[in-house]
Amino acid sequence: MGESEDIFHHPGNIWNEITEGCAPRISVVYCLLDRGGLTRSGGSCEDGKRSMVGPGGLAADLLVPGGFPAAFLSATATLSTGNDFFTSRFLWFLLGSFLCGSIPFSWLIARARGIDLLRQGSGNPGATNLSRVAGRKFGTLGLSLDVTKGAVPVLICQQMGVDAVQSLLVGSLAVLGHCFSPFLRGRGGKGVATTGGVLLVLEPWIAALMLLAWGVGRKLTGSVGMASVGAAVTGVLISTPLLLGTDQVERWLRTADVNGTSGKILGAVLLVLSSLVIYRHQSNILEYCQRCREGSPR
Repeated sequence: MGESEDIFHHPGNIWNEITEGCAPRISVVYCLLDRGGLTRSGGSCEDGKRSMVGPGGLAADLLVPGGFPAAFLSATATLSTGNDFFTSRFLWFLLGSFLCGSIPFSWLIARARGIDLLRQGSGNPGATNLSRVAGRKFGTLGLSLDVTKGAVPVLICQQMGVDAVQSLLVGSLAVLGHCFSPFLRGRGGKGVATTGGVLLVLEPWIAALMLLAWGVGRKLTGSVGMASVGAAVTGVLISTPLLLGTDQVERWLRTADVNGTSGKILGAVLLVLSSLVIYRHQSNILEYCQRCREGSPR
């Protein structure tokens, strides 16, 4: 049960929130609702302030038939009683993660060997193209570094006490940096390995399922690109029950059970990242479809 639910299902707990210095912000919310005629009492702002100063005051007044909807009020309280979400420290984490993800390791490895990945192979500066033009050994190195780009920012967040929702967003920025690197004028990899690094830290079982799907796809199609699409489709499928709030799935979530993150938030992030990976593989999908039409899919 989240913090906001705990406050409003157990009204006595709101006194603890008030004593921790949250009363001014809750008072403002109450007054705004009261002026709009959305509370039961219809009293003044001062009455509203007084009614909340005590166990059950605010919650008992609003969470009644005809009172303001509990869901909206819970969301309001989440914004009002906690620390500000977009703190300066968190914004620095987002920027740092984006820049970390933007480092084009595979491109740098290729340049060190006198190869320009943007002009050779598929023209993509990712690990797959590096493996294609420089050999599997260097491709594996690039792949490992791409995974690290996603994992390290999230690990740092966890060590610094950043909550799981913010860690998810920080990891997502690393993936965006990888796909749209400012160091390569907006070009970048396709996000598979970096997404895997984020999930490896936050939800290892999801990373394992997507890796399994990648292996099966690689064996069936003989294409690394289509294997990556298969892994991303698996991510989309996993995100569906998370977005629907299926309890049986949420029980497996580390971020939900340990860090208090809603499975719906993870589902939304997973859906966005998986969709981005599929979008970045458009050319691979078209190429594979063309080979299938020609009768030689492998």
